[in-house]
Amino acid sequence: MKKWVCKVCGYVYEGETPPDECPICGVGPDEFEEVTE
Repeated sequence: MKKWVCKVCGYVYEGETPPDECPICGVGPDEFEEVTE
């Protein structure tokens, strides 16, 4: 499972693709970047 972090507010989402909208600040998937551990 991939992790994505919102570059605006720091929300972390787990899924194969970034969410359509950040549930915290409302930005689109372009504002998420994949977390590489």
